[in-house]
Amino acid sequence: MGGVANLFFNINKTLKIFSFLTWFFVLQIPQISADTNVSLNSIEIGKSGTIEVNSDSLKIDSNAEIATFDGNVEIKLNKIILKAQKITVTYSIDKNSKREITEILAINDVFFISNKDITKSDKALYSLTDNTIKLSGNILINQGSTSFSGEELSINLNTGQVTMSGRVKAILGSDE
Repeated sequence: MGGVANLFFNINKTLKIFSFLTWFFVLQIPQISADTNVSLNSIEIGKSGTIEVNSDSLKIDSNAEIATFDGNVEIKLNKIILKAQKITVTYSIDKNSKREITEILAINDVFFISNKDITKSDKALYSLTDNTIKLSGNILINQGSTSFSGEELSINLNTGQVTMSGRVKAILGSDE
């Protein structure tokens, strides 16, 4: 049972990081250039708060090293919410039996909500190996009176580089 408890601890830790990264992206887009590249500044991720995960089911496949939350998945951390129909967490186990999450995949009706800001996509993939987040399919980001839409969004967390593609539309408004 200790192994399963460690797995859930690591899943919760990674989901918390994923939520904070998403929150940072949604709230902190500092500049946009003409070729639709967005630069992000560095961020130190906080590690406080309680994570609550709700789903219709949870399946853990130890042989495949995959945990799947399925059906109306909702993850809450403080005022940040991640919703999807399915979230799959892939992990690896090293020779010392240490579990490490390598990837988090959210699919179907993916929503990131922080205060009044909402990001929507069909799919979100967070690769801890590459330190990247990729959103795809019907992306819509609403930040007050500013919004962005497109088909693909790629975030390199090492460099802070963000690129949106696929008939990008940006509406730059003022909340004043």
